[in-house]
Amino acid sequence: MIIIVLGILILRNNLIGKLKAYEPEQYSFSITNAKLIAVALLKLEEEKIEKTFENVVVTVSKLFPEKFSLIHYPHIPDTTRIDNTLRLDAGKNHAEFVVGNRLKGYRLTGLGKIAAEETIEQLEAESNPSGKKRIGKYRKKETRLVSDITDSIAYDKFSKKQFSSINKFDVCDVLHGTLETDSEKLASNLTMLKYHTDALEPIKEYEELANDVSEFLNYLKENWELLIK
Repeated sequence: MIIIVLGILILRNNLIGKLKAYEPEQYSFSITNAKLIAVALLKLEEEKIEKTFENVVVTVSKLFPEKFSLIHYPHIPDTTRIDNTLRLDAGKNHAEFVVGNRLKGYRLTGLGKIAAEETIEQLEAESNPSGKKRIGKYRKKETRLVSDITDSIAYDKFSKKQFSSINKFDVCDVLHGTLETDSEKLASNLTMLKYHTDALEPIKEYEELANDVSEFLNYLKENWELLIK
């Protein structure tokens, strides 16, 4: 037990030690607090560190001190703002990037992970004017997003022409939502996925994949009212 605890502490301290704060101009105006919180959770997830409130506080305040530290004491995290962002801005009633609570910890939703990855790309682009690194990561993310659609239950039923068996749960799942997600948010996610799919279509090695997925997404759009009623 002691060894496990020590291992966790070492992992956490290693993460904290290598975290580097972003420059305020990279995130102060164009990126929401909800997206910044998502980035912090993704960093913890990648390092396999428990996403407790305390760990989120330390991570997000170190990465983005301009947004998540006390105004007159910049080295002290603003826990009230962080808590409000987790519960309200990034929670299920707004951005839907995060689920969980202070007692049980937090985790990113599918949409939250996408938002975190896109935000990291945006932050890196600010410090990499050539954009080459950003473009490579963006292409990789698009490919993963589109490929993941083909692994969904809804797509499997569609490909087997089992149209009548596609239900609301299947649709919500492939659109990174739940049965509680409102239809407007689901429609926005559908538009986002179609955008990424269309971006892959001109690339020869992804043309077939993009065409197949595009056909599926068009089916969802054309039968929207029936599928999500």
